[in-house]
Amino acid sequence: ADPADTKHYLAFDGIRHAALVDNTANKLDAAGVILLADLSTLKSYLLDSTYLFDWGHPVDPNDVLFVADPTTAEQIAQFAEVTTVDKFGPAATVHTGQIGSILGNPLISSIAVPLTEADGKVSTTGGNNTKGQLVCFNRRAFTTGILRDTKIATEYIAATDQFRLVFSNRIGFGRYSPTGSASGIEAAAVAYNITV
Repeated sequence: ADPADTKHYLAFDGIRHAALVDNTANKLDAAGVILLADLSTLKSYLLDSTYLFDWGHPVDPNDVLFVADPTTAEQIAQFAEVTTVDKFGPAATVHTGQIGSILGNPLISSIAVPLTEADGKVSTTGGNNTKGQLVCFNRRAFTTGILRDTKIATEYIAATDQFRLVFSNRIGFGRYSPTGSASGIEAAAVAYNITV
């Protein structure tokens, strides 16, 4: 459903929005359980062949992040490729119980990445959100900034003979696009419709 205009998350078009809405070539319908090949595919989507920049394979592998809902992150931790010591060494999930990186990049489990409907979007009806998702992005292509520092003001309310303190600030969220349009954002990809 169309969210109310007062919803806080409408203040910015975010990282998930970049792949699900702005540049739909960067979304992957998993249509089942998540596979290691899906993670590799997401990284391959982070290629800007027009401007010859590979966001998915930076010099510092920590620049590319995988962020998943907790259930999907748990599925990734059960991949055969990472569970045993002979395949993944001392960081194997059989020892640690979790996975901190996959394909050389950090994996973060976050409740801020919610379950969704099959189309990758969050339903206003909570019971409809039954599918997992995985976001892959290069953090160097996104930034936050302060447009105005915190401002404190007082307002007098004559009807009740009271004062109200108002705290406000202005922040911004920037997404890099070499073309200048949102459809040119290549530094984010999303896998959705993951069976959890």
